[in-house]
Order: sequence, then C-alpha cells, then structure tokens
Amino acid sequence: MSATLDDEIEQLRERAALLKKQLRVHASTLLSARPTRELLSDGNTGDDKVRKQLLELCDAHVAHKQQCLYRAGASVTAFRVRDPDPNAVDGGRVLGLRLDVMMGAQFLRPYYVLLHRDSSRQPTQKRQQQQQPQQPQAQRLRIHRHTVPPCIPLSGLAARYLEGTAAVPAGAGVSGPDLYGFVRALRRALVRYHNRLAVIGDLRRAVQQRSADDSESHDTALADVSGADTEAKQIRLDWADNRTGRLVMDDSGNIQQLVVIGATGIRDRAAARALLAGETTALGLVRRLATN
Repeated sequence: MSATLDDEIEQLRERAALLKKQLRVHASTLLSARPTRELLSDGNTGDDKVRKQLLELCDAHVAHKQQCLYRAGASVTAFRVRDPDPNAVDGGRVLGLRLDVMMGAQFLRPYYVLLHRDSSRQPTQKRQQQQQPQQPQAQRLRIHRHTVPPCIPLSGLAARYLEGTAAVPAGAGVSGPDLYGFVRALRRALVRYHNRLAVIGDLRRAVQQRSADDSESHDTALADVSGADTEAKQIRLDWADNRTGRLVMDDSGNIQQLVVIGATGIRDRAAARALLAGETTALGLVRRLATN
C-alpha cells in the first residue's frame, strides 16, 4: 500500500513540475509577443506600477528571445581575450571561442576554448628554402585554456587542424592553421557526445517504463541501463536474472557490437539477437523498446 502511495506522490510531483514548465513557456510566449507589448504600452490598461513591471518583463523576454535566436543561428562565437599574466605568450593576446550546444529544446552550458599564437615554432632553414618567397607563413595556434570534457579528443583535433597537418584549401596563399575546420570538428564531436548521452538516458527510461508496464516476466526482464565509459560509447545492460551485457556504438550512435553474458559466464547470443531484433542504431533500439 505504501509503495503504491509513494508512486502516486511521485507521479503528482512530476505532473506539477511539467505544469510549471508549461506555464513558464506560455508566459514567456505571451510576454515576448508584439501585441502584448503594444497593449501594455497603450497606457490605458491596469495599474501603472503593474504595467511597468510587465514592460520590464517583456524587455527581458525579448532580449532572451533574441539571444536564443543568435545562439541557434550562430552556434560558435569568436571573441578577443587579454591574458593579465605579464609573462603570457604573445603579449597576452588570446582568441576565445564559445561553442553552444542545444539538447532537449534547451541550451547547455557553453563550452569555451582559448587559443594563442605559437610564436616559438619557427620553420627550419631547409623548410624555408623549400617554400616560395612570395608565400607567407602563418603562425600556428595552440590551446591556451578550455572547458571541453576530457573525453573529447581536443589535443588530436588541435594537432590535426591547428598545427598545419590539416589540408589547407587551394588558393589560400597561406600555409597555416585551419581554424574553421577545427571549430567544425570540435562542435561535431561535442554534439555527438551529448547525443550519445541522451540516447543512454532515453534507453534507461524506456527500460524503466517497460518494467513498470509488466510487459514481460520480472525474472527475465531487462532491469537497468547505465553508461560504461566516459565517452558514452559503451552501455552496460543488466537483466533481472543476473545476465549482463555490453553495447558498443560508434561516434554517430550506430551499434557496433552487443555481447550478453549469462549468469554462468557463457555468452548468450540468443538474448543479444532478441534485444536488437535487427536494429542497427541505438536510437532505433530506444524506439523499439518504447513502443513494444
């Protein structure tokens, strides 16, 4: 009886949180609409104090809407930073990059990468002789500071694109770092990482919902799903009968391998085939478990 009451209380709390979220969305939509501002600016409606407060809210929501539109359209922003350290490289001149990622209809905390010019790396004499006299040599860029997760191969991307090993477009006239290629590759890696995290969360919720619906026997049901590595490329699966599994996917979420080990330590190929049912992507597996 107490378990049923606790479940009902938890469902009511989730319902209340959802209603509050919907209320905030509707209020933001109304306050950022042009007719609402025109009605409040008319001066013939309501108390002046209340109208002034609503106008301030309208301005705040309009500014927030404009910021969201900019972050959605320009997901990467470049800016200049001055390092206050008197012994900083290149006189403290730093190029900052802000990368925005949207997930679940909201923006995540931005990621920042700071770059400085590597003035210490100079081409060798032999290399200078091989270069054409009229072709300028651009200075390399190096990572100064960053807030990128450790699972993202930032050093590898920097070595490929910022240290001159990446291909430079023909006719550029300068042999130097490919900053645009670096930004594209880095943001792609960040988006894929968060997509994999979202897939793991969706798979966990689908399994929990399936267990709550009692669609299969509790003795053989898939009981828990969790991430198994920092890159979110491996998923640990636990069954109620002590079977365990490991699902491996690539950067894009395609399933590469699924291994299920029984309680006796013997590989259960039939359980792996039954779970996948021909699905080749982790997202497809989530949809199948959510609908069945």
